Amino acid sequence: MKWLKQVASLLCLVCAAQHAQAETFEVGFYDYPPMMIEDGKRGIYQDILDELAKLTGDTFNVQYYPYPRISLLFNEGQLDIEPGVYPGWVKHQAKPGIFSVPFGKVVDVLVFAPNKAFPVKQPEDLRGKSLGMVRGYAYPELLPLISSGQLDRRNALNEQQLLSMLSKSRFDQILINKAVAQYNLLMIPQYRQLKIGDVVSSYDVSMRVHPRHAAWLDRLDAAIVQLKQQGTIDKIYARYGVHL
Repeated sequence: MKWLKQVASLLCLVCAAQHAQAETFEVGFYDYPPMMIEDGKRGIYQDILDELAKLTGDTFNVQYYPYPRISLLFNEGQLDIEPGVYPGWVKHQAKPGIFSVPFGKVVDVLVFAPNKAFPVKQPEDLRGKSLGMVRGYAYPELLPLISSGQLDRRNALNEQQLLSMLSKSRFDQILINKAVAQYNLLMIPQYRQLKIGDVVSSYDVSMRVHPRHAAWLDRLDAAIVQLKQQGTIDKIYARYGVHL
């Protein structure tokens, strides 16, 4: 019985130490299903944060904002964390931040209208085609073709408009985030006739953390690694129909 008391005491000490160093972090989200779903405040990133909180003891206070405001708030120090960021995307910002180990990927794929699919192994395979994209999104891999007029870029307001237009055959092919495509094909029956094609680009994404929390990064990294090793993050993605 003595050893049981010792183990219990040790566990109490560990828990007390965890909560003694626990912190509250302000997190910036924007509505981007399935990664961040404002309706019900759920989604892949929310589920990952919930699991991280169980391991670290920290509190993640998630607030939704218009997408352009996220970087402004981060640069001003009003946000502590922005999830799902590849360092190269923000390297020219006033405060790029520091980054956790990667926890997921952002993969851009081609999606085709029915009976329009063809293999695309390199950008040149799109020469002479029209391609639907979200206005304002940059795709460095395709820039030379677009700039030279060999690829006709057709813009839409967002991913939902792209998929709607594709399903109505107003586009033959679009370029879109794979997770967004998989989630919408799962949720909207009329989209299931669409064909997900080859990968155009893939980026490892991390938690972007404000530099003032550099001392916390090791604890965050350890928790992310544990979730990955346990398969928890893969299960969260799969919950929303996403398999990267």
